[in-house]
Amino acid sequence: MKRITIFFALCAVCVCVAAQETLPQWAQELLKQNTGVIDSIKVVPLESQYLYDYFNDPEEAVQTRTYIIYYNQPVRHSNPTGAHFPLRATLTVFNDADITTAVNHVNCGGYALDSVWVSEPDAQFAYYSVNNSINEIAHRYHANYLYPEFRYFSFSAPERCYENLDDLRSEEAAEDFHNLFVALKKVMKGKWVMSGSSKGGTTTLLQHAFHPEDMDAYVPYAAPFFDTDCDTVMQKYWFNNGWTQEYLDLFMDIRRKALTRKDQIFPLYEKITKTYYPNESTDKLYGRYLISVGHLGFNEHAYQDTATLRKSKGYNEELFEDYGIEPYNDTVVAVIMINTKFRIESFGYWRDFLRTGKAPAPPLHKSSDRAGYLPFGVTAEQWWANNENGYTGQAYEYQARTELGYYDLRLDEVSGPETGAAWNAQYRQYVGSLRDFDLEQYHSCIFNRSVYDRAVTTTQNAQKPIIFIYGADDTWTGAAMRDTYINGTNVRKFILPAQNHTVSFSANSDKAQCDAIRAMLDEVLLGTPQGIEEVSQQPSSVRVEKVLRNGQLLIRRGDTEYTVTGQRVR
Repeated sequence: MKRITIFFALCAVCVCVAAQETLPQWAQELLKQNTGVIDSIKVVPLESQYLYDYFNDPEEAVQTRTYIIYYNQPVRHSNPTGAHFPLRATLTVFNDADITTAVNHVNCGGYALDSVWVSEPDAQFAYYSVNNSINEIAHRYHANYLYPEFRYFSFSAPERCYENLDDLRSEEAAEDFHNLFVALKKVMKGKWVMSGSSKGGTTTLLQHAFHPEDMDAYVPYAAPFFDTDCDTVMQKYWFNNGWTQEYLDLFMDIRRKALTRKDQIFPLYEKITKTYYPNESTDKLYGRYLISVGHLGFNEHAYQDTATLRKSKGYNEELFEDYGIEPYNDTVVAVIMINTKFRIESFGYWRDFLRTGKAPAPPLHKSSDRAGYLPFGVTAEQWWANNENGYTGQAYEYQARTELGYYDLRLDEVSGPETGAAWNAQYRQYVGSLRDFDLEQYHSCIFNRSVYDRAVTTTQNAQKPIIFIYGADDTWTGAAMRDTYINGTNVRKFILPAQNHTVSFSANSDKAQCDAIRAMLDEVLLGTPQGIEEVSQQPSSVRVEKVLRNGQLLIRRGDTEYTVTGQRVR
């Protein structure tokens, strides 16, 4: 009920705004061209508009406008007369007058649209305007920026979707996006490029697999590619790439202590955890404990650089000195396993609690074992519970378990070859496959390799450019598209040094690789700039060159500069 209330409240606000502002000509034409499929276009209120690029150079700031589009989609595309749902997307444009000729950048997150992307999309667009995979392509080409929501997430979910997830499949999602692109192309005539990061990168790859004609280029960032639902490739990469020996040894020592001294440390872990999960069995908590041992360092490796790790290590050492305790003693390790992160937070609360038995505050952070997620087949209240932004973790879990695959962890590297087999046997006993733990409804799901195999085949035979971008220090790079599937011509893979899961070609120091990425994109997306009549009238002897100013690609002819769509800027 809460979700429905929010939905109608949002619609009511949008209707009021639409009544106050007349839709631009392109939007009116889009609605006219797509009667019955594009339900509505709403204008984000002007007071929430921010100046794009203001955070980088206020003098170069440009006002952007954002629109929210609702597009009717069949729940099952093979049954177009059956149930439908509204697929939501935001569209940010630099200039309404240029929308029909500008480059079009589709960025798909693969999840829900975060509430801030709906309430203040231009603020987010401006904030992420450079050095970020989210919209660095849009920034470079001053492109129209389309951000579609994924089916079964937030407001792009069919009614009572929690009762049956059979249609939560990559092929159906690709059809959703294809329909939306076909509709928009009736008005937006420029080049098209699709990107996404992490699951969004996988979604980008699969859009090519099902509809290679949709885009002129595809750019998956940090895209994992698994051929099973319990793949260990990421853990193997984790222990061999992106770590200095100092930090690898430190994380390994903590994890090893958590195992070898489990008889002393686990009771502390259980006592603290039961303040929040009083009815959980010891076996279940022990399974979570083992997952925490397996995960420790995972997020640090994926999202933090050496400088950040050094700060966290220094913070911990100051805490040890303040409390006069031995570094990484049993209590410290228990707290680390509860929070599943290296930097120790709220240690005083837990230390006092273990001494006095008095429940601490504030509450625990959610553990990365996803124990708080609810499986499918539950009530509406349970499906939307604790998901203020409409994010539904179980929808992703289902895709991972059935067709996208996921990583799994072993304890071999922690305990060494002598005892590794025994630890792994215990890990399986208490945890099972990581995807199955505490999610009984998933036990009947079977992983299907058909989507993986299709992506491999279409990638090897790709006629459109596909640019894979990964960070060398990212755990997820272990699950990168394998070199054997890269055809080496219009499909290339770049692993950028000193970057992690937030990899970006705008922010990397490897000039040769980043220039190669830009060159591939320029060749596809630029071509002959549209609308530069003044340029065509100048003598052919006038030198033409491309320049990059504040992250935006410009074309200079003589003393005059233009955007890639022909708008004169100076």
